[in-house]
Amino acid sequence: MARCPYCLSPNPAGSSICHSCGRVVLGTRGMSMRVGAPIPGGELVHRARKGSPPGLNVRRGGKRRAKKKKSNIRTMVLVVAIAFLFLFTPAQERISNQLEKWLDSILDEFGPAREYPVYATYSAERNVNLYNPHGQSISFSYELPIPHMRTDFGISSDGHELTDSTVNPVVTLQDVTDMVVHTEGGQNSVIIPLNEEYLTESGAVALDSTSEVYWPPVGQNSNRCSVDRCVIWQGEIPPGEFITLVVKYDVIGSSFTWWGGDRAPDEAPRSSLGFSMDNGNSGTLEDYERQGRLNTMFDQFGSHKQWYDRDPGPSRNWAIDGTNAVVIELANEIESSLSVQDIDDPYAFSHAAFIKIRDSIVYSQGLSPARSGASCIVDERGDCDEQSNAWMSLLRTRNIPAWYEFGPMTDGQFSGWEPHAWANAIFPFDTDWCEENEITLETCFIEGEVDVVNNRWLLHTPTTMTEWIETPSTQGDAAYDFYRPLSIGCVNCWTETWETVGNPEISGGTYRVPVRIGE
Repeated sequence: MARCPYCLSPNPAGSSICHSCGRVVLGTRGMSMRVGAPIPGGELVHRARKGSPPGLNVRRGGKRRAKKKKSNIRTMVLVVAIAFLFLFTPAQERISNQLEKWLDSILDEFGPAREYPVYATYSAERNVNLYNPHGQSISFSYELPIPHMRTDFGISSDGHELTDSTVNPVVTLQDVTDMVVHTEGGQNSVIIPLNEEYLTESGAVALDSTSEVYWPPVGQNSNRCSVDRCVIWQGEIPPGEFITLVVKYDVIGSSFTWWGGDRAPDEAPRSSLGFSMDNGNSGTLEDYERQGRLNTMFDQFGSHKQWYDRDPGPSRNWAIDGTNAVVIELANEIESSLSVQDIDDPYAFSHAAFIKIRDSIVYSQGLSPARSGASCIVDERGDCDEQSNAWMSLLRTRNIPAWYEFGPMTDGQFSGWEPHAWANAIFPFDTDWCEENEITLETCFIEGEVDVVNNRWLLHTPTTMTEWIETPSTQGDAAYDFYRPLSIGCVNCWTETWETVGNPEISGGTYRVPVRIGE
């Protein structure tokens, strides 16, 4: 018999719900189970879970009814299409294109979709649960990210600069207004400073009799944050005991779209000056040579075809690999589908690659070992980070800069949370368009989010809480460290849970994003 980490009651092995307290035990899910404990290490195995991608919210009537409705609609439209094509053979292509647009509109309106709020203010609570199965005390150290303010320009506070030296204000997409930590049963609650204030180990604040916290600068030593601003929670766990860190976040979030296409949600806010991207104003691969952030991100991400080695040592295990033959073959296939004018357009290629991965990869959670981009493509299945690996691998074949974003995700009702990973990319605007809109070429780009499994093309929603946006490092070493925040002398002794505290405040209404997988 295993024991529940919350109430210590006996719980049959393999059960995900405690029979005594009824709480969910996430021992086979989450980031901790994906990567295992770094000290002493060891690979952990997930169970695969069937079902829809995270965040799926089918409209009232249930999955079976929605599927039947969708099937009936498609059948009706196909019958009409066949009749038209037989009756009006000379107009086949025009009618086919029109019917495709009608079908898209019908699926957008009645097909399965995820529903997101335009604006949301909420509180979320995170529980980091550690257990010591040994007969003697063990020490631990855990890095807890301090989220930045997330804007439509990453974490930058500056937007587009105009040729008259005016700098446009950024749009704030996420603002964590408060972050408080305490241990379950501990006496002290500590407010974490969200600015650039630091506290070194010598001034650590006790949470209880066995653990403490401090928030040092980034550095290479064990008492420094390894990738970005963080809180280090450290201490000892007595033999056979549990210890839980409780973290409460107060968050203000907003939807935002960088996409100017006609399928972008009208309800999602955009740049106040209309600086959104579509096929009509996107630039070329050569535009990454512009001075400024475009060229910097090209050098730090785009020019490296292999990224994030998950098994450092003689045997390489790249999560993102633009040199893999399977990836290159699919990238060439995608490029061949583009129009002649889009061949050199990174935006057009990236969007086509997004659609290809979205519609050809089946969502599967808990696969072991974790799929690389190439394996995800070959297996035609993968979870959020694996499908992001696949999409970014395709981009790296063309030296298009793309990188990770991490954080928990909930549904449109804030009723459940789970770990999530998605991608960022940077695309240049067309030079002539930049000049017409009087934007300096150095800042004439968009830097947006791409979430393949949730069909979020250049779309941010307040249902994801950004913990960390990947920063440049040596071939993705920072991503390796972020995935492994815990140092502890045991294996299989770390779980995390998230839940919404109270009722979120939703404003601005909601909007639907169609699933559109397999269409």
